[in-house]
Amino acid sequence: MKKVVLFPVAFCLMLLMTAFRPAAEIELIKKRVLSERVEILIPKGFEVMSEQQMDFNYAKAQSRPSVIYTNSKEASISFTYTDNTADQDMIDMYAGNFYKTYSKQFKEAKWFGNGIKEIAGRKVGYLELMKPELGHEVYQLIFFTDVEGKLLMCTFTCADRQKPEWEAVAKQIMNSIKANG
Repeated sequence: MKKVVLFPVAFCLMLLMTAFRPAAEIELIKKRVLSERVEILIPKGFEVMSEQQMDFNYAKAQSRPSVIYTNSKEASISFTYTDNTADQDMIDMYAGNFYKTYSKQFKEAKWFGNGIKEIAGRKVGYLELMKPELGHEVYQLIFFTDVEGKLLMCTFTCADRQKPEWEAVAKQIMNSIKANG
């Protein structure tokens, strides 16, 4: 009698566990970017965006990223190697300034976090938010550090509805960054 009662309960629990299991694991592979200056994990299947696509997507932008990896516009990770002077002592200043700037520019943004982390023995600043862009919401994890005396900005972006699938992956990417000082 007990076996008959336990089977339906166990079966229901199994169904619930499979329903809430995360989507298929996204495989990450090591890449070296920006002329070998940075090592980082990138989702398998992401390809470098062509110059023509970058020109089209950033036609009205003041500056465009140095390189963008994407999977057919579902999600992307961009790297902008700026001309701004930077060193480890300046990362705190950049973190504060970026937070103030983004807070003013995107007043309706939903913030998930910001600050400084130590990754591979180096300070990395980050901003994590959901902001409006071209009529819809996008999830962004922006992280930055110094590379050979200049500021490197990395931005992971996906649509708001894809945040559950990509948020943990974006953080894995950020936590994998290894840059030359």
